[in-house]
Amino acid sequence: MERVVVEVSPFSRRSRSLAVSHVACGLTRGLEPGEYVVVHDPAADNDFTATVADIHFEPEDTVYRLELGTRITADEAAEWLAPEVDEDDGRVSTRQLMELLGELRQRERALQEFLGETARR
Repeated sequence: MERVVVEVSPFSRRSRSLAVSHVACGLTRGLEPGEYVVVHDPAADNDFTATVADIHFEPEDTVYRLELGTRITADEAAEWLAPEVDEDDGRVSTRQLMELLGELRQRERALQEFLGETARR
């Protein structure tokens, strides 16, 4: 899971949506639609869950629109960002659950796109 460090304006908090630049945030890889990320606001020292809602490609950059979820504690953010541990003790971690939800969201979008294309034919 990726961590996006960006100042979250009061407007973005109210609208629960913000645009972030791939280059300005120094992301190590591209984000995918429906992917869950942790947003860290260094000015307020707050962490939020977020989902990649849209992607806009520009010649020099990629801009992501993130939909903010809930505010989480620093400990919860650390748990989300921790490397995946391959322990088969029968319990599902928060990270595994979020990855499953992200995968479900991606499949739902793909199905909606397919159905939209099929309806146009």
